[in-house]
Amino acid sequence: MIQSMKNKIILSNISFLIALFFLVKPVHSQQDAYAINLRRNFGYGGGVNIRGTFTIHLMGDETKVERVNFFIDGEWMATIEEQPFNYRFHTDDYGVGTHRLWAEVLLRNGNTHKTPTLQYNFVSPADERRQVGTLIGGLVGVIVFTLAMVAFVQFLLLKGRRKQTRQPGEARDYGMLGGTICPKCGRSFPRHIWGLNLLVGRLDRCNHCGKWVMTVRATPAALRLAEEADGRDQADVFSAARSQKGHEDKLEDTKYIDQL
Repeated sequence: MIQSMKNKIILSNISFLIALFFLVKPVHSQQDAYAINLRRNFGYGGGVNIRGTFTIHLMGDETKVERVNFFIDGEWMATIEEQPFNYRFHTDDYGVGTHRLWAEVLLRNGNTHKTPTLQYNFVSPADERRQVGTLIGGLVGVIVFTLAMVAFVQFLLLKGRRKQTRQPGEARDYGMLGGTICPKCGRSFPRHIWGLNLLVGRLDRCNHCGKWVMTVRATPAALRLAEEADGRDQADVFSAARSQKGHEDKLEDTKYIDQL
């Protein structure tokens, strides 16, 4: 009975030590883990399709590293013996097609580590131009579609709405987004909620000239000046219209005088 209990205790201790060994080992190996990544200096990068100047960079505790050998498709690229363990290259130097990159890391304690492999497709100049053109075409299509949808929404919102009449120079309410001044016609209008925020400004459609313009929120003083200028312009238009109407009436009256 006693001997059986001793055997169970011994087996339990052995099992605990084995479990502790496997728990500690991954932590130790993780501390010595190294990998590489690729950074673009200048060129094209579309996922795994790349072309241009890139830097292959070692990731990990570089203080333990004595030197690093970089490889591509199993062939030596360069040996770096001091920090930072980077190597700069151009994809054209290694030909078009799929390539595999990895590094052999030699530590100061004599151990050697091989990093996981990275796989990229080095494209030709013609492929780069074609892929860039496709990307730009897609972006332009998205922008055009967005503008069309914004214009359609604006049409639906404004359809059937009665146009408000204001006296020349009358102050206006521009709503929660504030007012802006159209750089095309110089008249003030409220910024719309369906305008596109492009960081440098808000792409919006002028209520007066109907053109899409880049706008920023104008100050109350600037809006008031625009309102007054707009009022003077409208007054000049009304005055000219009345003058023209009076001139036409006089001509009409002379017609009857000539017949007497």
